[in-house]
Amino acid sequence: MASRLVPIELFRGHWKALSDYRSETPTPDRATRATLIIGPVAALVAMLLIPGAQLAAPGALLSGVALLAGSFLAAWGQISSMRLKLTDRMDLYGQTEQIDRDALDESAAHLLVASLFSAAAALMLVLGMNFAADPKSGAIHGIFAALATGFASYVLLLFLIAVPRLYTAYVNLHAVRAALNGTHKSHR
Repeated sequence: MASRLVPIELFRGHWKALSDYRSETPTPDRATRATLIIGPVAALVAMLLIPGAQLAAPGALLSGVALLAGSFLAAWGQISSMRLKLTDRMDLYGQTEQIDRDALDESAAHLLVASLFSAAAALMLVLGMNFAADPKSGAIHGIFAALATGFASYVLLLFLIAVPRLYTAYVNLHAVRAALNGTHKSHR
């Protein structure tokens, strides 16, 4: 039962995907990994240490992260469909489309972790709104605000990682012509 409640495989896949896997032996992308750790931790610490730091409109942020959690799951479904198409064509385009399959595999892990962390941010906001909200303004502060900020920061960074990977996989999978393909290095 405990293994069902601790998504260790998901986090392992997410962390492994933060690598350069174009060669036979993948190498960790240490800069991205460090950014994913340092950025959210710095935001969390700042919320705890800066006097007067608070989330002034936790309800709006709650709506946003709740919407993101569902959106990331929906995007994962689309990625799964695109990946299925590539899997079906693997006999024909094995090595040629490997980078596209890898991009979708990477994005799938990132989007699922982003969905999970969006839900965690939502939980922290709900707890903060119920246990640590300022009675007059409704703003939340302290540990719940800090944790919500840390989780939301991580989600933002994952979003910034996943979207370009999805675009690259899309244009390659659908053979977008060079005039409209942002990955094509023309001067037009």
